Amino acid sequence: MAYSNTTGNTTINVDQLISYAYRDAGKTAEEVTPEYVEAAKQALFYNLQNLSNRGVNLWLLENQLYGVLTQQQQLVLPKTVIDVREANWVYVQNIQASEYLPADNPESPAAFDLSPTLSTPASTLGYANYFGSTYQQSQSVYYVGWNAYAPNTTQTYNLAFEYSDDGVNWFLKEQFPAITMSDYEWQYYNISTTEPHLYWRLRETVASSYSVRQVVFSTSQQVIPLARLNRDDYWNLPNKQFPSVRSLQYWFDRTIEPSMYLWPVPNNPYQMFQLIVEVQMQDVGTLTNQIYVPDRWINSIQKSLSHAMSLQLPGVDMPRIQYLEGQADKAFLQASEEERDKSPIYFQPVISYYTR
Repeated sequence: MAYSNTTGNTTINVDQLISYAYRDAGKTAEEVTPEYVEAAKQALFYNLQNLSNRGVNLWLLENQLYGVLTQQQQLVLPKTVIDVREANWVYVQNIQASEYLPADNPESPAAFDLSPTLSTPASTLGYANYFGSTYQQSQSVYYVGWNAYAPNTTQTYNLAFEYSDDGVNWFLKEQFPAITMSDYEWQYYNISTTEPHLYWRLRETVASSYSVRQVVFSTSQQVIPLARLNRDDYWNLPNKQFPSVRSLQYWFDRTIEPSMYLWPVPNNPYQMFQLIVEVQMQDVGTLTNQIYVPDRWINSIQKSLSHAMSLQLPGVDMPRIQYLEGQADKAFLQASEEERDKSPIYFQPVISYYTR
């Protein structure tokens, strides 16, 4: 017997989902009009976005890092963030270097001076388009971050993080995606593999030069969870601007442009927050695109679309609509019950108020 000997190579695009939904609704290809195709794409978008209302979708959880400024009370998050599932305050240690690179750039030390006001920007030289550090002994770097310098405008960065053990031959560690930033905005990245090296640098790969207010190459000493507050508890705090070396709690304001309100507020611009956030589903896109769901959810998505289109199309009888609704509910139940990380659950009763 001949097998395919392949796994995960079957792809289902938007056009195939829509065509299947029409057949489920009892319609032929000749009955499909451009208007109905657009209606199907809209219904698919609604169904995908509604998945976030029916539970946590594990494939939509992202690890994101955020830096803050001194006395920054509100941490504005991207509008694609649905919820903050976990929040940690990360105690980072910015590594003390023995020399800053390039050595002939007088502004190199300013890029790493840990200024409490971020008021000393630094610019690279045209022939040495990077900022870097030299250490007395090999050093691991867990986090890389920079604070943008872009007065009254924005700046696009295309930075590569590179390492060397002799200061001559450099190797790529990570190529960061292009990002456009505003003045005083932080951007952090977690470095996945952290073997030690003597030289590290942050090099611009597109523009002829770049400017920053600060660069940090950091290690992590401690990660402390933040407690989540409800709206009433946060607004009842007597001093919402109380400063501290680290934040302890936060309130997540679920508006169209969500944000976290930190308490106590940071008392320096070198505090970092690690969030596990649930983000929105990707857009449907064109008919040739795939939808951003794992294969285990394809059947549920298909059945939900078939039911949604049976309500839109003329001439679909009620028994078929009810049948498709039942199939959609059944497929969703199967998929949602398996949407779990399968880790053990440990319950610990808290009875400290009644015992010593």
